[in-house]
Amino acid sequence: MSSESSTGGGGLSRRTFIAGGAAAAIGATAGILGGALPASAVEEYTKVPKLPGEISRLSNQKTKAGKLYESIDVSIAGDPTRIFVPHASPPSKTRWVPVIWFYHATNSSYTSLSSAFLYGATPAVDEGAICICPDYGGPTSFANAAAVQAQVNAVAYVNSLWRVYYSFARSNSGGGGLMCWAFGNNMLPRQQGMYLASSVYDMWDAYVSGPTLVGPAYGFNSDAVHATNAAELPESAWAGSRIRASFNPLDTRVPPEKHAIALLAKAQPVAIETSYITHDGGGTATGHTVPGFVNTDMLQTFKRWANL
Repeated sequence: MSSESSTGGGGLSRRTFIAGGAAAAIGATAGILGGALPASAVEEYTKVPKLPGEISRLSNQKTKAGKLYESIDVSIAGDPTRIFVPHASPPSKTRWVPVIWFYHATNSSYTSLSSAFLYGATPAVDEGAICICPDYGGPTSFANAAAVQAQVNAVAYVNSLWRVYYSFARSNSGGGGLMCWAFGNNMLPRQQGMYLASSVYDMWDAYVSGPTLVGPAYGFNSDAVHATNAAELPESAWAGSRIRASFNPLDTRVPPEKHAIALLAKAQPVAIETSYITHDGGGTATGHTVPGFVNTDMLQTFKRWANL
């Protein structure tokens, strides 16, 4: 069962999910991986040339719709990052592309793009979107200084390769602390909206509620927690924003009244849209879960915000 509420409205000017622009010609470069490949494999691989800092890739992955993409692991200033690059959207500084930034849950990693986020990311690939999930400093970095720097570095990396028309963002659970900080500080290129799935917003509340979990990331330094706590940003930080959340009202691990509901209430007077949808606890002891329908709701929301 779920219920839904929203305030505000509006959207972007009418454009397709991939905004128009001159398509850059990408020259074919045979044998990038250094091995002898069948001609067809070389042709497909060179749709997306080797990326800076590339560690490995799974080539010619297919979405359920049959669209081809590369699943590429790169190191961005030492932070492992997974990127889904559609063959329709190779690196180009002349052609506009959308980017979806994913923020993994606590005790997860950049590989969440291929697991927890897979069914949200691959339909976006069908629309030509670049999907990226950095490690953000590690499984329990939350929104500490290292995580924020990893975000800065990832933005610079993406901007060096693509012409970003707009950014959307999605977090699960503990990933919300960094996503909200990044969004509230306008760190993402041409950011348009963010989606919190059972996500943290107030890192001070998270620290007080779970010092043994959150404290190590900040050296148990309360000043460090306050320094990058999105809940302490002014109301004006959310001016013109689009924010949607999904949560279980009875979640005891990430109580929505301290997190998603608190954010929506603060942003509502100045945001273009604040909305939410609720769900049950999925039989978990704490009521903390991210049900599968959230991926569909996220995609529908991003498309609506793009005025499709």
